[in-house]
Amino acid sequence: MADRLTESLKYQYVYVPRGTEKDTLQLGKMLGLAVARERRARLTVLSVQKSGAIFHSELAKQAIVTERSGSVPDGGVVLAWCPRHKTMEKLQHLEKSVVVLVEWVPGEMEAWAKLKKAYNVVTGEIMGAGLNDEAVEILERIVFEGYKGWTDSISDRLVRSFLDDLAALGAYDRDLVLAYVRQSKYESSVERLVKILDAYDTTTIGGAESPRHWDL
Repeated sequence: MADRLTESLKYQYVYVPRGTEKDTLQLGKMLGLAVARERRARLTVLSVQKSGAIFHSELAKQAIVTERSGSVPDGGVVLAWCPRHKTMEKLQHLEKSVVVLVEWVPGEMEAWAKLKKAYNVVTGEIMGAGLNDEAVEILERIVFEGYKGWTDSISDRLVRSFLDDLAALGAYDRDLVLAYVRQSKYESSVERLVKILDAYDTTTIGGAESPRHWDL
């Protein structure tokens, strides 16, 4: 734990992937608390529901923000406790905060960690998306086309064209596309983009993988 804490303090984003064989929730919980303590910073726990946080006595003592109540102040440490994508909307405005994300569904937040170049506590690696400037520009075009929520046929066709451009670069990754968009868009509009990606994957790749989901 000491070595992981020392290394974690070097980064703004820390990713605790959900273990499938070993428990990582306890590690993530204690790491979030320790990072805030070592930085002498305010800790905010971001949770889907308050009950998910106060179930743990250590977290029950902290400021808790949920999907439906409260806002996360910038500048402190945020423990994103088993969030889902909608929960992460509360982090979109943050610029100065340190975020320790403890994952609930294995691999669900991996693309987020790649985009944020987060420190992976389990593997010890610095995550990366491997996107060049051209790929980022294409992703920005997809985001721009979402100004109406990707609801019309024109945006549908344009997005498919942009996905083809990403594929031609060898940079198409469904999870990365969605993670990139989720940095600035809400789930209510992202749902439409998901449908476009579903159709694209089915016709182009041969079938989309079912989304990961665990009940809390």
